[in-house]
Amino acid sequence: MKRRSIIIGMIAIFLFSVSVTYAKVDPKTIVGIWLLDEGSGTVMKDSSPNRNNGKVVGAQWVKGKFGSALEFDGTNHAEIPASATTDKYVDGFTYLLWVMPTGTPPNANTRIIERDWHNPTIQIGPTDFYGSIMIAGDQAASNIRGGTWTKGEWAFVALSWDGSTLRLYVNDKMVQEKKLGKPDFSKNHESGAIWLAQWKAGADWSFKGVIDDVGVFSAALSD
Repeated sequence: MKRRSIIIGMIAIFLFSVSVTYAKVDPKTIVGIWLLDEGSGTVMKDSSPNRNNGKVVGAQWVKGKFGSALEFDGTNHAEIPASATTDKYVDGFTYLLWVMPTGTPPNANTRIIERDWHNPTIQIGPTDFYGSIMIAGDQAASNIRGGTWTKGEWAFVALSWDGSTLRLYVNDKMVQEKKLGKPDFSKNHESGAIWLAQWKAGADWSFKGVIDDVGVFSAALSD
């Protein structure tokens, strides 16, 4: 009962934050919910029945938007191993999280959360946020970006795809959308792990800041 209450409460926070309060959430579409309230240790527990627990690699536990959170300094990350559920996005997905930047991003495509390579990804630039997916081996055609952020302040960011349209939300507003074809999602792909705050291929794309309350769904949560 406690676990179910946490999940329902987490979804309510997400839906309220991106103006989808009236959306119907099928529990089967929950890929994972990481509240990041452990406060210590190297495990970030998935509150969903999927048990997609992640590993904290060097990040520090700090006070978060709700409870505790993880702070990244540009040299560390957290990772969620690939599984049958983390790869199940062929009909749609939603990525959601709270983020508080504490440093200047090194470039316009600094990673906040990413599965594989841009598939999907939420990133941060000098002034805004960015989202994309891979289509026919390329991410350039799907790029959407917008919203603003302030150092030391929390922002709620969401990226969703409903089978035809990719949408980026920042702080209760949809900031850009783009109609797209089918993404290149490969199930049980070795590189399909979800990373927070760092690109798997290099440290020059790493986020400095705090991340809290991460949620991933295999469907688009929309109005």
